[in-house]
Amino acid sequence: REMEAGERAENLERQAEEAEALAAIYGDDFVRAGDGGTVWEIRVPLGDPDGPDERRPSDEVPFDAMLTRDGTPAPDCLVARVVPVETYPSRTPPLVEVHPVGALIQHRMDAALAAMDEEHAASDGDVCVFAFVTRLREMARAWRDEDRPSRRTGRHDDDDDHDEKDDDDDDDDTAGTGRGEEAETGDAEWDPAAIDAELASLALTTERFGRRDSGAGAGDDATGTDASGGCGWTDESVERSIVAGPPFAEKKSTFQGFLLRDVTSLEQVDAMIRALRRDSRIARCSHLMAAWRIALRGDPHDPDCVWAQDHDEDGEAGAGRGMSHLLRVTGSANVCVVVARWFGGIHLGPARFQLINNCARDMLERCGFLEGKGGGKGGGKCKGPG
Repeated sequence: REMEAGERAENLERQAEEAEALAAIYGDDFVRAGDGGTVWEIRVPLGDPDGPDERRPSDEVPFDAMLTRDGTPAPDCLVARVVPVETYPSRTPPLVEVHPVGALIQHRMDAALAAMDEEHAASDGDVCVFAFVTRLREMARAWRDEDRPSRRTGRHDDDDDHDEKDDDDDDDDTAGTGRGEEAETGDAEWDPAAIDAELASLALTTERFGRRDSGAGAGDDATGTDASGGCGWTDESVERSIVAGPPFAEKKSTFQGFLLRDVTSLEQVDAMIRALRRDSRIARCSHLMAAWRIALRGDPHDPDCVWAQDHDEDGEAGAGRGMSHLLRVTGSANVCVVVARWFGGIHLGPARFQLINNCARDMLERCGFLEGKGGGKGGGKCKGPG
């Protein structure tokens, strides 16, 4: 049957929302090309998608070890070209191409293209590009591991066994499926009529964590001096250093961002999350998502700097990875950013990732990490709440 004008208009609206969400999640890896931005291009690294600046450690298999259709070295990345036709997402998946054409041997290219149809079928008429890209990234990682020289020759050392275990753990992540949001029931829901009261209540949390010297760091006590001698910080000094952004609501879900700067260890990240969960209001949130990026050795502006960077999605699959990507593309250093979400009973779909990333980006901007040309300075003083 022919599409009615209302269905066509709704598809266009959902496509526009999805494009905004993809831009927020992937940053510079997402480009709108063609006339009027009608073609979406998403870069999919063939290296470790969670590695620093998309580069692999020196002991990883080189790109040219991957099997390509014509035997040439594999490129650094694939590019998924997506064309959201007017029947997407209500009836059909978008058109998709994977470039360069010769980058994958034929059965892998077939599997990549079939993944879009499968993800759209699983979405039951909802948008599915994020789920497709997430799956393509997972496939690329699996292909890279399959083509390790040691595996092609039948040799498996302890490092390979360890990598297989890590990959199995990642496969259970369910990133991009939206299951984190769909699973929210029972205690995660709260009375929508109480949203104004909830925002007012969360404002008290902003005051609690935001009431401090704007230049104080995680290792400072109330007077700006070393709080604990040897390690330079305590749980109390970390709690005093947390900056809280203003809460905001979208379709009865509430979001609030938090940031800790001058982070030098993973223990400080843990201390920050513990401090937030001690607050009764934050303890009731549906998800407490975090991402951090810490320069362990070397200057943050040095390409050889050794980083500790990771994320905690707290059940909202895909959100933490997007926040971690945001820290990398902005060049933010020695920082942990946290976004809390209180689910209000209405599923937001992929738009929630844009809201989460925007909340995290707002905290980086408030605290001076996005000054200059939009890249992080690795520091900056935090503005007060509000």
